[in-house]
Amino acid sequence: MKHQNGYKILTLSDNKKLISLISNSFKKQTQTYSVLESCLGEEAFDIIDDERPDIILIDIDIIGSYSFLDELKSFEDTRGIPTIAMLSKTEEIEKAINNGAVDFLIKPFDKIELTVRIKSILSLFKLIKNIAGQAEKLEIQSQNLEQQKQRLEVEMKKTDNLLKNILPYEIAEQLKNKGYVDAKKYRRVSILFTDFKDFTKISSALAPENIIKELGVYFGKFDEITGEHFIEKIKTIGDAYMCVGGLPLRNKSNPIDTVLAGLEIQKFMKKYNDSRSKENHTVWKLRLGIHTGKVIAGVIGSKKFAYDIWGDAVNTASRMESSGETGKVNISETTYKYIKNYFDCTYRGKIKAKNKGEIDMYFVNGLKKKYHKEGDPVTPNAKFREILSSY
Repeated sequence: MKHQNGYKILTLSDNKKLISLISNSFKKQTQTYSVLESCLGEEAFDIIDDERPDIILIDIDIIGSYSFLDELKSFEDTRGIPTIAMLSKTEEIEKAINNGAVDFLIKPFDKIELTVRIKSILSLFKLIKNIAGQAEKLEIQSQNLEQQKQRLEVEMKKTDNLLKNILPYEIAEQLKNKGYVDAKKYRRVSILFTDFKDFTKISSALAPENIIKELGVYFGKFDEITGEHFIEKIKTIGDAYMCVGGLPLRNKSNPIDTVLAGLEIQKFMKKYNDSRSKENHTVWKLRLGIHTGKVIAGVIGSKKFAYDIWGDAVNTASRMESSGETGKVNISETTYKYIKNYFDCTYRGKIKAKNKGEIDMYFVNGLKKKYHKEGDPVTPNAKFREILSSY
């Protein structure tokens, strides 16, 4: 806990007299104590990151002091730094302690009270740290070989499960067995992209935790839908979602599978947005595009593995999304040729796409009447499921 240059005390206040008092209290002990000064905010966290103080004195009279205490408590690397609250009112003692302070000083205080309080807290935390270190050593020494073996097996299982969550099962197995994954060419896969309209505008009005929570609802449902149609999720980039049918296990039904998944996703979005509208919540509108074509797939990275795909088909699929309309499933003519016998589609004409020129595009309205359940153009009937199983 003690540094080469002594203990570091960080004072957070804009009260010059208070800062001067604290600095003068340790002026003659510069080899043992050094006093750092800052206001609240990012500057304070920069100093904490760079200097790693041993103790923090925070002036509670500053606006935002309690929020700063909460933030200190929320980060693992700052949670262990003891904090003393400097208060003007005794009524705020309980609130300061509840927000993370380990001790307090009532202003005005003198040098003796200050130095005694700081030295006591530093000694106490040093003792706690030593005790925790000794306990950890004893625990390690008490572990026998069987316990270590069990822990190793558990960790190996966790690693195995994590690998399979990050990568498709077949790719994860190949990586485990061979230590690398061969890049593969796929002649026909169907790539699906989604993106939320005006996401930047929507996110600017929401707290970060609410944005993450809401995206978690949407992407969780997308994962569920695509998984039911044998479609592999590739990644999410901000509010964008990307998945592909027809790999790593090849199949001929991927254009149909992917279009069905797209229709189900938009069906979910409509139902979910209807319920949000009734509660006067912000509605997130989704564009969705699909294209079928050639790609190369493989694993990139040696530390953080990522299964990804490359090829012009990926760029075209992205343009299908950006050229689409909210609530619709927009597909390229290539995808249309594979699914036209089973789905009711509306030809949009040649649509200009960025860096791609004009592309024939179609909106998919749903399954043809003879292939869907009555009243629901998104849900296949038994006849269509039989056709799909023959692919």
